[in-house]
Order: sequence, then structure tokens, then C-alpha cells
Amino acid sequence: MSRVDKGAPAVVHTAQGRLKARYVIYACNGYVGELERNIGRYVMPINNYIIATEPLGDDIARQLIANNACVSDSRFVVNYFRCSADNRMLFGGGESYGYRFPKDIKGFVRKAMLEIYPGLKHTRIDFGWGGTLAITMSRLPYFQRHGPNVFSASGYSGSGVALATGAGAMLAEAIDGIATRFDVINRLPTPGFPGGGAFRSPLLALALTWYGLRDRL
Repeated sequence: MSRVDKGAPAVVHTAQGRLKARYVIYACNGYVGELERNIGRYVMPINNYIIATEPLGDDIARQLIANNACVSDSRFVVNYFRCSADNRMLFGGGESYGYRFPKDIKGFVRKAMLEIYPGLKHTRIDFGWGGTLAITMSRLPYFQRHGPNVFSASGYSGSGVALATGAGAMLAEAIDGIATRFDVINRLPTPGFPGGGAFRSPLLALALTWYGLRDRL
């Protein structure tokens, strides 16, 4: 999709042609790019990564995390982790900006894991992966109307597994003419990123570097 001409119906332009639609939903999250600037000003793509260790055994897994809990720390640059059903440590952490991933995801995230669990220094890392999500300045989701029949929902800030499901239900209601719940989120104050499209990534990188340093002090 290259652009949307708003109207009734809306016209969606793609590389293969055009199509008319009664409703359009931007559900691009971290991949919206410059498709709709009124979204791009408020959400920014950020990459996050997870690693999985070799199976640790039940005893070690329970020593690392009691009661099979899921854990997220209180740092600004957050880490999150749990043990899997086969007793692997699943550890999420580390961030980068734009759409480039580190060449060595396992090594990138392993450093953060060892800050919390230095005893896993000699543990093999079997898997590492990552993906692009979207964050907002407030860390609240960004819902918007871009016309009477054009909606967007994005900026879940790392909580998309839970929030995007609810967003889908609210979007379906809005298309059906009942936008009460959608408009509650739509009215949440969401400040735009300073610096616009050109400078928001380096400014945020500087800010997260500062907050990351403060996390360590």
C-alpha cells in the first residue's frame, strides 16, 4: 500500500492497482513508515529481542524463578523473562532503532541476561530472535480517526499481545457504528516525538542511553 485517498469510499493505492473500501484500518504498528504522517509523528519503530537457553532442568529453573512466574523488571529499558515448559530460560531485552537487527542477537541479549543471572555464564544459548514493535512517548497505545471511515490503532509499546486483541474488538465495534470504547482510547493524551521524522530516532536513542545509565546507578 502506497497511500490512501480519504473519502466515501476511500481509495487504497498499491503497486498493483487501486481498490475502493468503505472502511480503512491502519494496523501497521512499527511498520507504518511514512504511509500516514499523523501516525508516524506519534509512534516510533523499535526492535526488541529474546533468547532461549538450553534446557536447564527443573531444579535449576525453579531456583532461578520461583513458582514458574513471569518477570518484568522496573527499569526504563526493561528486561522480561520466564522459564519455558521444557525449562529453558526465555530472556527478553536489548533494543535497537530503525529496521536493522544486530548480527549476533544471542550475544546482544546474553549480556543483559548475565547482569541478572551471572550463574548462566556457561549456559548454551540455543535460539535468538527479534521483531519490530512501536512505542509512544506515553507508552499508551495510539488510537486515531483519520476521517469518518479511516481508523488506526498502534503504539502498543511492548504489550501488543494483550492490547492488540482488544484493539481489534474496538475497531470492529467502531466500523459497526459503536465507537464508544475506541473513542475512550482515542482521547488519551499522546504527545508526539520531538524532532519529527528526521531526528526522533537519534533523540530517543540518546534518551534511552541516559535512562539505561540511570538504571545502572
